[in-house]
Amino acid sequence: MNQCITHIFFDLGNILVGLHAGKKLRALAKKSGQELAPFCEKIWSHERAHDYERGRHTCDEYFALLAEELDLAHAQPELREAFCDIFHPLPERVAVARQLANRYPLGLISNTCAAHIRHLESAYDFFPLFSPRIYSHEVGARKPHPAIYDQALAAAGAKAENSLFIDDLAENLETPSRLGWKTIHLSPQGDLASSLQQVGIPVP
Repeated sequence: MNQCITHIFFDLGNILVGLHAGKKLRALAKKSGQELAPFCEKIWSHERAHDYERGRHTCDEYFALLAEELDLAHAQPELREAFCDIFHPLPERVAVARQLANRYPLGLISNTCAAHIRHLESAYDFFPLFSPRIYSHEVGARKPHPAIYDQALAAAGAKAENSLFIDDLAENLETPSRLGWKTIHLSPQGDLASSLQQVGIPVP
């Protein structure tokens, strides 16, 4: 075990599960008569989506607002399914996490929402590897707000200077770096094992 790092925290999207527009999302965009890119932009980039990730809307409230925005009030069940049709497995990265779990306490810190977590935790079997699992909609703060990292440390009983956080977005690493964490900026195409080795954590 690396003598400085005692706890390892992971982001979720683009780190342990990949993100893309699935068939259901593409079909719904086509059904609505919109191009895929602007359709997705209305879903993911609106401040309403960020509020949903902060737990400020229930699922019913959020999807009612989103359906109205997209003129899909008649297709809310399809919209809910398409909303979660954006994930695909990253088995090589999960395999590395499984190896790490034999030597380190692992945690998750994710900007996410109730609908996505319900879907992901039922679809993938790796979640028990991670405790704590800090989800933005449950703690009321999104990365890079300091509160979400403080919650992770408190829940894990960890210290910032002994903690490592892995995320695909550089802006989500600035706050923990400032607070004393060690960080890895891992692109969607990056090699997790090699990146860990560079900070002194060998992966067999």
